[in-house]
Amino acid sequence: MKRFAFYGVVLLQVLFLTGMSISYYAMDAFGQTIKLETAPVDPRDIFYGDYVILNYEIERIDEEKWSGGIPEYGEAVYILLEESDNGVFQVVTASRDKMETEADQVRMRGKYQWHNEGQSVHQVTYGINRYYVEENTGGKYEQQRDDMVVEVVVAPWGQKKIVSIK
Repeated sequence: MKRFAFYGVVLLQVLFLTGMSISYYAMDAFGQTIKLETAPVDPRDIFYGDYVILNYEIERIDEEKWSGGIPEYGEAVYILLEESDNGVFQVVTASRDKMETEADQVRMRGKYQWHNEGQSVHQVTYGINRYYVEENTGGKYEQQRDDMVVEVVVAPWGQKKIVSIK
């Protein structure tokens, strides 16, 4: 009896997966093709509400500030930041190796994206490109995002979060 139950469960799984495959291809044969007009994207997440997409100057790292070889896409990289005269932190150096910081420096961990040889820059992302704001205020932030300063807390163990946008 146990053997028949086992084979019955296996057969049901095979039939289910086969049905899913057939239905995928059946859409092409029996489905109706329609065209839809697109609408402007409102930065909104159905679960969390409005958000602002942020791009940072420190995501584009000049080639002369890069030390070592070029990492693979998605590989962890480390960036040393230092405060400039206007109070905003700038890239000092970047590498795939973890570097030691001096007293006035901060180390951030990011993910390598790509290298643009024509512009001599490396692109890195830090995982803090989305900031959730009060409902119906996302558009206001999107319009002024080129002139914003973002305050970020970087923990010693590498975790980071956005505190405020000014």
